Amino acid sequence: MQLSVFKFQSDEEQMLNEIRTVEIDGEIWFVASDVAKTLGYKRPSEAVRQHCKEKGTVKDRIPTEGGDQEALLINEPNVYRLIIKSQLPAAEAFETWLFEEVVPSIRKKGFYGKIDRTQLPNFYLRYKDNLHKIDRNYFSVISELFVTLNAELDKVGYEIPDKGIKGQGMYPDISVGKIFSNYLKKTESPFEGLHKYYNHSFPDDRADVEARMYPIEVLPTFRKFVFEKWIPENAQNYFKERDPLALDYLPKLLGK
Repeated sequence: MQLSVFKFQSDEEQMLNEIRTVEIDGEIWFVASDVAKTLGYKRPSEAVRQHCKEKGTVKDRIPTEGGDQEALLINEPNVYRLIIKSQLPAAEAFETWLFEEVVPSIRKKGFYGKIDRTQLPNFYLRYKDNLHKIDRNYFSVISELFVTLNAELDKVGYEIPDKGIKGQGMYPDISVGKIFSNYLKKTESPFEGLHKYYNHSFPDDRADVEARMYPIEVLPTFRKFVFEKWIPENAQNYFKERDPLALDYLPKLLGK
């Protein structure tokens, strides 16, 4: 199952509405509560019961901030039924956006927007391909980011894509690694200079590069740096240039 998240904002509203979809056996299904809330229904569950046909509904488990949870999904005809019964002025704009932009794009390209989010991220591939190179008493920046930054973003519904909006590779570990190295020097950390190197490989034609791995004792310092320095001070600029969608999710990592 491929979960996709889209953002809809009408001219009348400043708030972005999140629409989650999944593809099952080649058919696009929509999270019923997302559609109903976006269309202004005060009681989404009641609206679905009243206006949707049961034949076009299905329950399935989808990823959420609290882990996989069961959600009611509706098909396209049922989305139309909710649109028709909606009293929201922006209902027509929502219909145009969804069925003239989003759905045709998914059917034609397999995704909607400037970024193909169906591709397996190189971030994951590099984590997997390089993990065996790390000494058991050390950690690498990408191995730790995969289980901290990437996992935390995944919890709130965002996955680091394979490429950014201009086709550039998504390598947040390079940004974090360089800034962390300077951070250790700047703070005169006793851990500065204790790193070793390994040959970091990429899943494309890029040549291997020397990357740092740090002693396990540095891990608490690194995690504190990521969540107290890099995310609040550097992450916004990094993702803004590559994938602005991430900007909706970064505040959730800071508890905002």
